[in-house]
Amino acid sequence: MKWLLISVITVLAFVERVWFDLGPNIELVTVASLLAAFYLNKRVALLLTFVLVVLSDISIGNSNIFIFTWSGFLLPILFMSVFKNLKLNKIFSGTLAGISSNLFFFVWTNFGVWALDSWGMYPNNVLGLIQSLINGLPFLKYQLTSTLFFVPSGFIIFESLYNSILTKIKRSLSQLIFT
Repeated sequence: MKWLLISVITVLAFVERVWFDLGPNIELVTVASLLAAFYLNKRVALLLTFVLVVLSDISIGNSNIFIFTWSGFLLPILFMSVFKNLKLNKIFSGTLAGISSNLFFFVWTNFGVWALDSWGMYPNNVLGLIQSLINGLPFLKYQLTSTLFFVPSGFIIFESLYNSILTKIKRSLSQLIFT
């Protein structure tokens, strides 16, 4: 059951990324990877997220920065157990995990832009790295906004659907057994 719901959300993330782009860094990859990490396991979350970013990048294209974008989505999954073990409800834990993932993604991918600098935009020193981070702030704003909306919504929808479906299955089974 959990697999099915998370697979649907992963497909929605792919569709949003490839066909219905909501804007720069407004994405569903974060919520799909978080739900998989929270409700399934790290290995499955890594696999689903990897397949999602590879297939969507095949469709939309990417540059040599892909190493940083792909790993920027994948590496935070390795630390999700920290957030799962917090004594908070899943919505708050998931949202904190999403914000942390966004901050990592921001620093990591802007470091990648600076390190690879195929376009000659930044000096190859600390000031160039700082300039790259400053120039990336508008993208961070969009990604954080996206996460603050989609992650809590994703957890609420997942919990509601999962509990609703589970309740219907239990009710149907009890009717079969006791009638």
